[in-house]
Amino acid sequence: MSFIGIFITFYYFDVPFDQGGYVSFLMTSGLAVNSIIFILSSYHHFKSIYPQYNSLDHYYYAVKDKIKSILLTTISTVLGLMPFLMHGDSEVFWFALAAGTIGGLTFSILVLVVVFPAIIIQDLKAV
Repeated sequence: MSFIGIFITFYYFDVPFDQGGYVSFLMTSGLAVNSIIFILSSYHHFKSIYPQYNSLDHYYYAVKDKIKSILLTTISTVLGLMPFLMHGDSEVFWFALAAGTIGGLTFSILVLVVVFPAIIIQDLKAV
């Protein structure tokens, strides 16, 4: 779902899509999937330590435990790519990479905070 942010970025900001755009798909998918793996790993860890709590509590504590590191990783990546956006119009590869990755990661935070909990909570209520 974070790919939607990449498509929106290239479409609305009229950024030329080339090899940098393809690399932004790889970079965004790696970081977005890594964020979800962090949360699910922490969820299973809390589930094994505190079996008396319900699944929603396990999920809440997993997100509370990992959201800071996820946000720091995302923010540092976005800030690290900002110089390519500000001064990289002549370098098409780096400009497309920075624009696509920043758009995808920004959208992935929205997905991680809003969409993923809605999906996972429905599954947890069924358990």
